[in-house]
Amino acid sequence: MRVKVSLYFPFREEIPENPLVLELPEGAEAAQAVAALVARYPSLRPRFYDAQGQIHRHISALVNGVSIQYRRGWATPLAEGDEVVLLPPVGGG
Repeated sequence: MRVKVSLYFPFREEIPENPLVLELPEGAEAAQAVAALVARYPSLRPRFYDAQGQIHRHISALVNGVSIQYRRGWATPLAEGDEVVLLPPVGGG
């Protein structure tokens, strides 16, 4: 299945295409979209994964405009045509 992935700064400064389309297996979850993205662009690995191979806890994602935190986290299932937006940490005060 195909899903569209959009990245926001600073992630997108390292890749030539945005948004991009990823081919994922049927039944894929949000975490698999990140894995496919990093497989295509290995330079993104330290931005998305910690030393233990887990997605950094400060990375946020939306699937079709809804935060995965309100669904099943990185286990949120994806479907053909979904849009995944990956957001960097946001700070403020």
